[in-house]
Amino acid sequence: MKTKGRKLALWGAWLQLGLVFGLLGTVIGMIGAFNTIEAEGDGSAEALANNISIALNTTAIGIIAGLIGIVLLLVALFSHRYRAPWFFWFMAIYSVLMLLAYPIGTVFGIVVLVHIIPRKEEFRCDPGGVRQ
Repeated sequence: MKTKGRKLALWGAWLQLGLVFGLLGTVIGMIGAFNTIEAEGDGSAEALANNISIALNTTAIGIIAGLIGIVLLLVALFSHRYRAPWFFWFMAIYSVLMLLAYPIGTVFGIVVLVHIIPRKEEFRCDPGGVRQ
């Protein structure tokens, strides 16, 4: 059970990078669209649509990866009760950052912080349950 929680926590943490790659793809797609406008004057609708499609597709894929990652993190935290020092600090920092994403991120951040801060001592154990 503990190893499954660890795997879910790690996958969830890594999938949060999907948001960064989605943003990167959005920026690349929009740069391509602006380059098309610069090169062709107004730009052809077909070329602009292709670049904007790339931007929107990468954004959607990044958001989906990020949402799956959040679900995995929450399952590891609440359902599998995974406890490790790195996971406490990851969730604490991630929750503070999520406070800025009003309104849903704010609720998520508050719920997780209210859950983990009083239980900080539980996270001082390694996955085998030995206190560090």
